[in-house]
Amino acid sequence: MTEKANLARVKAMADAFSEERLRWLIGKGDVQVQRGDLSEEKFKELTKMAITEEFERNYIMQHLSKGPATVKEIAKTTKMEPHRVLWNLLAMMKWNRVEIVGDKKRQYIFSMIEALDAKTESTT
Repeated sequence: MTEKANLARVKAMADAFSEERLRWLIGKGDVQVQRGDLSEEKFKELTKMAITEEFERNYIMQHLSKGPATVKEIAKTTKMEPHRVLWNLLAMMKWNRVEIVGDKKRQYIFSMIEALDAKTESTT
């Protein structure tokens, strides 16, 4: 892996730890473990899953920040399995972070959805 790719992965991981979902899980999960509502093992499993998902999604968003792409193109660049890329893209579509903007060779092309503030500023 190149130095540029390693830096992109480090940035994606740093971005993942800044996500509200992860901070919420760690804060609330710790309380649930202390109260006995959640086992330590389950908390670790949920935390690992959330970290992985947030990392993958941030890494995909880094790729999409360079322009629209297909699942195959994203998978090739990120070295992720295509099914994981698609699964994450579908989740990000649900939260209005990405959208389908076309198709190429029978594959959907995904693009980042610009922040609402940026759209508003560009129209004023």
